Amino acid sequence: MSTDTLLQLILGIIVVGYLVDTWLEVLNFRHSQAQEWNREIFTKEQHEKSLQYQREKFRLSTISSALSFVVSIVMIGFGLFGVLDEYLRGFTTNPILLALVFFGVYGLITTALSLGFQVYATFSIEERYGFNRTTVSTFISDLLKNLLVTVILGGGILSLLVWLYQLLGTNFWIAAWAVIMAVILFLFAFQTSVLLPLFNKLTPLEDGELKDAMMNYCQSQGYSIKRLFVMDGSKRSSKANAFFSGIGKSRTIVLFDTLVDKLSTEEVTSVLAHEIGHDKRKHSLVLFIFTAAQMFLFTFLFGSILGREEFARVLGAEPSFHIAAITFFILFSPLSMLLSWLFNTVSRRNEFDADQFATSTYKAGPMKSALEKMASEELVNLNPHPLYVKVHYSHPPLIERVKALQ
Repeated sequence: MSTDTLLQLILGIIVVGYLVDTWLEVLNFRHSQAQEWNREIFTKEQHEKSLQYQREKFRLSTISSALSFVVSIVMIGFGLFGVLDEYLRGFTTNPILLALVFFGVYGLITTALSLGFQVYATFSIEERYGFNRTTVSTFISDLLKNLLVTVILGGGILSLLVWLYQLLGTNFWIAAWAVIMAVILFLFAFQTSVLLPLFNKLTPLEDGELKDAMMNYCQSQGYSIKRLFVMDGSKRSSKANAFFSGIGKSRTIVLFDTLVDKLSTEEVTSVLAHEIGHDKRKHSLVLFIFTAAQMFLFTFLFGSILGREEFARVLGAEPSFHIAAITFFILFSPLSMLLSWLFNTVSRRNEFDADQFATSTYKAGPMKSALEKMASEELVNLNPHPLYVKVHYSHPPLIERVKALQ
C-alpha cells in the first residue's frame, strides 16, 4: 500500500469515526429529550432538571469532540507528528528516551486541550446541579497525581515495550502481551491497596447495624470477605457508587460514603449482594479472559506493522516504535470499537445476572428502591437510545434493570 493511499485511509477512518460517534450522540440526545415524565422516579421538577442536565452535557461533549477531531486532522494532514518527531531527534536518538519524550509532549498537549472542558464540566455544570464537591486544590492535586502515575507506570511500561522491541524485533509481541497482562492482573488484584489510596481515603466499615446486616448476609451465602471499605467519594461528588475488585485474599468491596449516607441498611446490603454476585458468578474472570484475548489480538497486529516503513512515513516521520503506535491506534480504531461493543454486551449481561443473584439471595425491593433513589438524585438519563446503549453502555439503563427486578 502506497503512503498516499495509507494517508487517505487514516484520514477516512478518523472522519467516518467522528461522523458515526456524532450521529450516535445526536441520536441519543434527541431520544433522551423525548422521554415522558416518569412519576415513579422523578418529581416534575427533577424531570425538567434532568432534561436540562442532559442538554448541557451534550453541548459540552459536542464541542469537545469537534475540537479533538479538528486537532487530529490537522496533526495528521499537515504532518505535525513528523515535525514533533524530527524536533525531538535534535535532543536524543535513543529509541526509549525518544518514545518517552514524544508521548510526554503529546500527552501534555492533549491534556492542555481537554483541561478547559474538565474545569467547565466540574465547576460549572456539576456545580450548578448540586453534584460537585471537588475543591480547586483537590482538582489540581488529582491532576498532578494522575500525571505522576502516568509518568511512572505508563513510562515504565512504554520503556519496557520499546526495549523488548529493540531486543526481539517484530516478534516482540508475545513478550509485550505477557507484560501488559501482568500489569493488568496486578492492577486488578491490588489497585485498592496500591493506586486508590493515592486519591481517596479508605476506611473499614464501622461496627453497627449496617455492618452486622452485611456480615449476616455474607455468612448466609458462605462468603468470606475481610476487606470491606467505605471510600470518601463525597470528596469529589455527591453521586454514589460501589465496586468489587481483587482476587483471592485481595478481594475487596468498596462502598462510597455517599452510598452509605443516602441508602437504608437494606438498600446498601442489596448493593453488597449485587457486588458479591459478580464474584460468585465469575464475572471478573470472564471479563479478564476477554481482555486477555483482546490484548493478544492487538499486540499481534501491532507487531505485524512495526517493521513496515510506510506506517511511519505516512505521518511524515522516521520509522520508530512511537510513530508506528500512533498509526496503529488510528488504523485499528474500528476494530477497537467492535471489541468495545462486545465487551459492553457481556458487561450488561453480567449486571443483570448480578441483580438476579442479589434478588434471589436477598431481596428485590431494596435493590429496586436503591436504583430508583440514586437515579432520581443523580438526574440520570432514563431514556437512552437502544443503539447508543449497545455501543457505549457497560451497565443496562436503569429502567431495564428495574423492569427485570420486577
